[in-house]
Amino acid sequence: MTRKLTIDEKYSQHWPVICGVSLILAVILFLSYQTTSNVLLEGYLRLASFGFLALSILSYFKVRDGKVVVDFEMDDEGALKINYSIRENYIHSEEWTVSEIAEAKIDELPNRSVYNDIMKKDRCVRLRRKKETDWIYFNKVYGRVIPLTQQNAEKIKRFISEKIKS
Repeated sequence: MTRKLTIDEKYSQHWPVICGVSLILAVILFLSYQTTSNVLLEGYLRLASFGFLALSILSYFKVRDGKVVVDFEMDDEGALKINYSIRENYIHSEEWTVSEIAEAKIDELPNRSVYNDIMKKDRCVRLRRKKETDWIYFNKVYGRVIPLTQQNAEKIKRFISEKIKS
């Protein structure tokens, strides 16, 4: 019997609003610096316009990409197959043998950006293989650890830990 679990990446529904508002502010600030004659004010308006334009582009990429959906399938032999998809388009998969996993734990995301300093509630699952001391980040796609809510991280840990203990 195959057991299945589906988990979504932590994804804010505010990304489209952030994209639209920052693009509008970038255009307004761009037009206002075109009409000003004060050199210092013009520099500040240019900088702010560029900042909001960059924010709108980055948030557009987040909206375009959507959230990652992770499907876990575990069979009776202990083979764990993980499929990653975005908007029902397959992007990556990996396979693990549960018997080689010694322990699983819930941890904070690796601190690789300012976003991780701001969003301290994001969680991930880490695994330790038998005969190894290093912890491995679980659910990595193209080098990026998928951020999870606390509840989803606990579901994944329970899903894996049940088979580890048996």
